Amino acid sequence: MNVHTLSRVEGRFPRREGGRLDSGERGPHSGERGNEAGKVRTPRRSRDLSGSAPHSRPASILVIDDDDQIRRMIVRLLQPAGYRVEEAGSAREGLERLRASPHDLVLLDMQLPDRSGHDLLSEIRSDPRTRLTPVVMITGAATHHHKLKAIELGVTDFIAKPFSPEELSARVRALVELKFVTDALEDAEEVIIALARTIDARDRYTYGHSARVSFYAGLLGRRIGLAGRELATVERGGLFHDFGKIAVRDKVLLKPGPLTVQEYAEIQRHPTEGRDLLANMKTLAHALGIVYHHHERMDGSGYPSGLSGEAIPLVARVTTIADIFDALTTARVYREALPRERALEIMSEEVRKGWWDGRLFGEFRVVLETLPEDDPRLTRLWTS
Repeated sequence: MNVHTLSRVEGRFPRREGGRLDSGERGPHSGERGNEAGKVRTPRRSRDLSGSAPHSRPASILVIDDDDQIRRMIVRLLQPAGYRVEEAGSAREGLERLRASPHDLVLLDMQLPDRSGHDLLSEIRSDPRTRLTPVVMITGAATHHHKLKAIELGVTDFIAKPFSPEELSARVRALVELKFVTDALEDAEEVIIALARTIDARDRYTYGHSARVSFYAGLLGRRIGLAGRELATVERGGLFHDFGKIAVRDKVLLKPGPLTVQEYAEIQRHPTEGRDLLANMKTLAHALGIVYHHHERMDGSGYPSGLSGEAIPLVARVTTIADIFDALTTARVYREALPRERALEIMSEEVRKGWWDGRLFGEFRVVLETLPEDDPRLTRLWTS
């Protein structure tokens, strides 16, 4: 998703001067460039999050089976129960229907004339739009090997031919309920995303920062070999890393001049606030380490925990590199954006001070060598 959250990155600890913080020590990391404020996207869907969602609209079920009689029997069984049932007689037709509109459940024959059910299941799971859709495989004389392969590919359940109407109805009902619960969690996450975009829009100098952090962190993650859940974590964590700034007052967050010691302490609480606010979102649990630790430093001088070296989660260290780079190369209220080379010089100096992971920074420089500043992907993040 192209999501924007808020950030005014404090790349350096300030020094006290007469009860206030010197503006030079506040550092070049303390604000990001914005675009127009107020462009807040709302979640894609609107569903009841109470658990009664299956009754708010007909659940959509796709039956993919080359046996006309099986398909017609399933339709006759499920339609009277209030389900919207579509049919496909081949893998190709099934994929077309899945791509045309979302479905809440797929009943998939293991043996199809044009492709195997395993191949189709693999495609369903590899597509972000359908990867969470429950898939029940309808099997005849399936071997143990075939079932094991389906399990490895992510099948939700099996039902053997011939099956009883009662068994099919019970399994469909349970899995449709599960799908609506999953969608409700996804919708709740999108509410958080929309809220994060609203927070982002508080300050035009931060607009789009977190989307770019997510993008840079994803590129660096791929460069160092992250994949699967770890890669998803850095990309997701980048979107939410500054969510805790919802608890920072506007008079502090948007202050153009130097911060007092008390005001800076309020800014420093945002990782803890973000972790606590998102702690009950199970779909974001894997990103909490980034939210909480993205201001730690390799020498232990960061916050909130003062972790050092390898004790800082790798995904947080990756995000920190992306975070600092974007902060330096975007404008803030008291200075213009720094050129890329100057930003890298500053980061090199800070690596030598022991702040950032030098290995990751070196890999990030390699990433930037193949990423033009006018790359269309970056352009979209600036303008969307």
